Amino acid sequence: MIFFPVVGFGIAVACLGLVQVLEPVFGERFANLFLVLFPIVLSGGLHTDGLADFFDGFFQGKNREEILRVMRDPHIGVWGALGIVFFVLVKWELLMILPHKEKIFLVAMTLSRWSHVFLSYLQPYARPEGGLGELVARKVGRPQLTGASIFAFGAALLLAGKGLGVFGVGLFFVWLMGQFYQKKIGGITGDLLGATGEMTEIASYVLFLSFIKIGPFV
Repeated sequence: MIFFPVVGFGIAVACLGLVQVLEPVFGERFANLFLVLFPIVLSGGLHTDGLADFFDGFFQGKNREEILRVMRDPHIGVWGALGIVFFVLVKWELLMILPHKEKIFLVAMTLSRWSHVFLSYLQPYARPEGGLGELVARKVGRPQLTGASIFAFGAALLLAGKGLGVFGVGLFFVWLMGQFYQKKIGGITGDLLGATGEMTEIASYVLFLSFIKIGPFV
């Protein structure tokens, strides 16, 4: 997992290369759709599926057992469908208004994958019967976390002070989500890793815009 942030950075580079080809022909709005959709395709929809399961499980389930049962159901529910549509639209709109779009996209995609490493380091696996997330939950050591964090921190430096702010608040955000999962279901699942990555990407965009509104940021 030490290479997860590197993979996120590489996906972002590939997406930006595609947009550079599409934008002169089809315009910015259409090309930006591929900054949202192409990462989903490259990851096989795994993280988006986790996001849908997160919304279905936590909005429908009333206790730990119900949440885990709903998240394991292969059928998507109303909350899952709404969550995916909302996140796709929000990403698209944010990418339309972000200054320095290319740099923040690189940082956000890197931090998205870094969040998987940090969350796996922090939290145990929640399902007693096992699953995909069991392979990594609490099995990430300090060397892997340190290596992944160094790369993510270096990517954040592309945005200078704003990037460091995004990295710092992003670290707290992922820790906070881990605490929430621990309280609700006793740990994490593979779905929650994917969902947290998607939420971290969105949070990175929002934080960057917030820092711009606040004023000069060294």
